[in-house]
Amino acid sequence: MPLETPRLRIRQYRDSDLEPTRRMSQDAGLRKWLPSGVYSDQEHADYVRVSGTADAKDFVVEDKVTGCVVGEMTFHLWFVEKTWEIGWLILPEFQGRGYASEAARALIKVGFEELGLHRIIATAQPQNPASCRVMEKIGMRREGEFLQCIPRPDGTWWDEVLYAILASEYQAVD
Repeated sequence: MPLETPRLRIRQYRDSDLEPTRRMSQDAGLRKWLPSGVYSDQEHADYVRVSGTADAKDFVVEDKVTGCVVGEMTFHLWFVEKTWEIGWLILPEFQGRGYASEAARALIKVGFEELGLHRIIATAQPQNPASCRVMEKIGMRREGEFLQCIPRPDGTWWDEVLYAILASEYQAVD
């Protein structure tokens, strides 16, 4: 990082991101699909600090021209060697412009071409079709659905769908 696409810059968090990214951590509507839920002020500050280190899993996505934060990308080792997870959170006013797909494609390229990954996965709740469309748009295929696998704070359970792309599939598309 940083990584640039035609319209976007994907970079590590920095101290100055505390306020521009607060809404992504504290807006209940934006975080409705995330098991971690809404962060307190302290949790957000800790999150920004950790996300600015070498151990970062989440990265700021900003418009290259304006420098405005449009969202964030997750990209990190999953549970198995050479398998990473990718994810996105795009602010509502920037949704529907292809930013998640553009940033995800760039990270997938880095994963397969520079990191030598074997597989990249992404997950979503079945009730979040927009996220599933992004996964399909970037060449991932749906592998399965896990019923009631993620506990929610209200005592109910979320289902989860898993998508993936293998290095061999990426090479065939690229």
